[in-house]
Amino acid sequence: RCFNSKTKYYHKLIINEAGNYCKQMIELIGSSEEICIVKYSLCRTLKKLKMLLREAASLIKAKDYELKYINPYQSNFDAGRDHTTNTYIIQLLKTALLKIYLEIQEVFKSHLSYEDYMEIEDLYLQVLSEPIPAETFLKRHSIPEVVPAEVKPDIAETVKVIRAHTIPESFRFDRLCTNPDALNDLFDSLLLHLFIAQRSSIRDFKKIFSGKEITGPIRWTGNSSEFYWFIYLIYNKYKFVEDLKQQQWKVACHCFVQGNGTRFDVSKIRNLKKPRLTAAVIEKAVRLLK
Repeated sequence: RCFNSKTKYYHKLIINEAGNYCKQMIELIGSSEEICIVKYSLCRTLKKLKMLLREAASLIKAKDYELKYINPYQSNFDAGRDHTTNTYIIQLLKTALLKIYLEIQEVFKSHLSYEDYMEIEDLYLQVLSEPIPAETFLKRHSIPEVVPAEVKPDIAETVKVIRAHTIPESFRFDRLCTNPDALNDLFDSLLLHLFIAQRSSIRDFKKIFSGKEITGPIRWTGNSSEFYWFIYLIYNKYKFVEDLKQQQWKVACHCFVQGNGTRFDVSKIRNLKKPRLTAAVIEKAVRLLK
């Protein structure tokens, strides 16, 4: 259990990052339809995770970050608050790495030989060089259940399922490398015609078209119909951004907020119409991305 603000912070950080990393690696490994490439990527990833686990184990031994110091039923915290806090963080990191390894391995179980597949007990004995603990903090139901080999779906289908449940963080402008100044021109035009807030940051604006996590949404100070038309033009008509598999409105409402800071309603925005007075102005701005 967390016992101070620092352990609470690192608990949230490590758990969130472990989940994100795990999903990203499963999608990356399964992105190829070539079995040999999938096996190569899988082995390379599992090898890297073993290395990280060994580094964590070495640090635990070198710094004496043993579990006994954070056992709430036995420890009297004689080692000092800083030492027990560091023990908690490193032990949690080790546990998160174990979970990532087991989950990735389980998803691609059919691509591993019997000798290469490692149970959690094997990881403790062969990788961490630690005795198998009575409590690993990992429950079996937290690891994805694998369909038996004889009815296991093709790896491409598995990737499709993963992608279907993953909504991108932002749009990805497909001409960013060949025409990097285009986003500057679009930003200036939207700013000039008061479609976005005057205090908007060009850095935040470019993040929206990076395909990566955004640092902050842009305030759309035009009306809702103008926002609809802007997204329609960049995504549907001109296709300046990559295909989002019909998730464009969710991504748009994640990247932009209304002028007062409140979120757009996805179900309402997608059903709006072309604005009568300002459609041509917005289209002229969007065409700067060509």
